[in-house]
Amino acid sequence: MKKSLILTLMFVTALSHADMYTGTVESSQTQVINMPQVRGWQAKIAEMIDEGSFVEAGDFLVRIDGSEVDSTIESKVEQLDVFKASAKRDMIQIEIDLNNANLAFERAKVTRKVAQLKADVPVNFIGELEFKERQLALKKSIKDLNDAENELNTIIKNKREKELEIELGLQQKQQELTYWQGQLAALSITADQSGYVIYAAHPRTGSKYQVGDQANSGMEILRVSKKQNMKVKAWVNAIDVPKITQGKAVKVSFDALPNAQVNGEITSISSGGRDKNDWGDGLYYEVEVSLNGADDIELLPGMSALVKLSEV
Repeated sequence: MKKSLILTLMFVTALSHADMYTGTVESSQTQVINMPQVRGWQAKIAEMIDEGSFVEAGDFLVRIDGSEVDSTIESKVEQLDVFKASAKRDMIQIEIDLNNANLAFERAKVTRKVAQLKADVPVNFIGELEFKERQLALKKSIKDLNDAENELNTIIKNKREKELEIELGLQQKQQELTYWQGQLAALSITADQSGYVIYAAHPRTGSKYQVGDQANSGMEILRVSKKQNMKVKAWVNAIDVPKITQGKAVKVSFDALPNAQVNGEITSISSGGRDKNDWGDGLYYEVEVSLNGADDIELLPGMSALVKLSEV
């Protein structure tokens, strides 16, 4: 394995000194699939469509392991069910209290009317002592009626507040559940366009992603590339960047098509370099190369390409 890596590095170094750079064919019409934002910023690839497969818009591409999200959803469902059960129990109790308060209020109204009738009897018909007792009973019935009415109004108010509290609580918990269900759905990614599937390479190891690999949020996992408007994406060591300029002519050949060679032009150079540990130390800059007559040869996305600077 070490010997193979050393030979590869020697080969890349030799290409660099010869003003030749390796690259990959892709289309300008390419959908890039990145690892979604996940808890912990890293997740495992659970399932991927085979590399090289041709897909249509809407076809399955990759599924990210969502076991942690599944657990969260189960917890949110349980919380929602508990909240609903608790809300139902509270509302039943409030209805019982409201019914009792209504009964007490109605009884207090009847008692107040009876006390009023008794209190209205003239003193000379019942005597002074009985009259005073009836006046006291009237005052007590009035107070009891006021207390019963206040209690009823308080329970009615509490019912409205509890209903609003339950409504808002249900909305909040349903929104939380819907959010996590959306997070789970986002872990199954489909194609936005038709094209060929190309696996991305891990930025540190250089090996292509496979099922079971871990990737950080935002890292490219794969691409869906059309066959039209083909271009080449190559990587150039920082040492060689001064040799290349936008608009510089190049010749491009392809490993899978040994008899094919096309002219091209450097169309863009990345403003910053990236580490590519699998190629060795140093920064590497992404370079895009347009191709002349690419539609006349059988190019496929993902093909390896060799870019050679044209002599002036």
